[in-house]
Amino acid sequence: MPEMNTEENHLQYTPERAEQLLQNYRRVLERIRAAEQDHSAVRTEVSAPVQLVTVTKFFPASDAAALLDGGVTLFGENRDQEASAKARELAAYCAQREVQPPHWAFIGQLQTNKAKSVVKYASSVHSVDRPSLADALAKAYANQLSRFEAGEAPAPAAAEHGALTCLVQVSLAEVATAGHAAEGARGGTSASELLELVERIENHEHLRCGGVMAVAPLGMNPDEAFEKLYGLASLVREQVPHATEISAGMSGDLEAAVRWGSTCVRVGSDIMGKRPAL
Repeated sequence: MPEMNTEENHLQYTPERAEQLLQNYRRVLERIRAAEQDHSAVRTEVSAPVQLVTVTKFFPASDAAALLDGGVTLFGENRDQEASAKARELAAYCAQREVQPPHWAFIGQLQTNKAKSVVKYASSVHSVDRPSLADALAKAYANQLSRFEAGEAPAPAAAEHGALTCLVQVSLAEVATAGHAAEGARGGTSASELLELVERIENHEHLRCGGVMAVAPLGMNPDEAFEKLYGLASLVREQVPHATEISAGMSGDLEAAVRWGSTCVRVGSDIMGKRPAL
């Protein structure tokens, strides 16, 4: 694998770094495929394959480029400032090579005033935790689409899918955490507000509820947490049949999440390695 070092783009990576990242990615993928064979909970032989979101936060765009060149096409970020810059760099990198840019999932705490930035690059938002955020994303998407149709700006990243996929982040804590994710809490709407938020998303023309997302609470048995999430996801599917996604599971608990129906796991450290010094 050649070292990327061109005048046209500053993204560079060594063959050694690329091979390390791809080996890590393949190991995580093997864990996921093995977990898919566990039918002791809700998975069956006909369950869909689980997607892997590679979380590149705190790592340079060159690492994402190395993974992209190795065939990885789905990345996740949780801070808009870093995500928007990285997405622009990767888009330019792909344009030079005349290849499709990767898909980006926004997975972190999101303030409403960042919605207009996020819709430019994110195909999905996994962390919609309150009605005001759904409203802001819908407004931002519509504005970006109008500017695109007027020839003033690129289309929203999700335009090719017809709508921005939103997952409702739900709290699995026994007592709902005070505050929403964007206010600094671990995040998630309460179970009692879940269906109302799903309806709010579905009522927006440019939003589509894809399902639910959660993080297992600290100290809680992951199987108990994800069994609870599966139950909540089932309620959502009863209301919105196309909302089939469950975004759950990270480096330390992905097996439990897959066992309980996760369709998408979010892995950072086991792929990217030790977080670089800031």
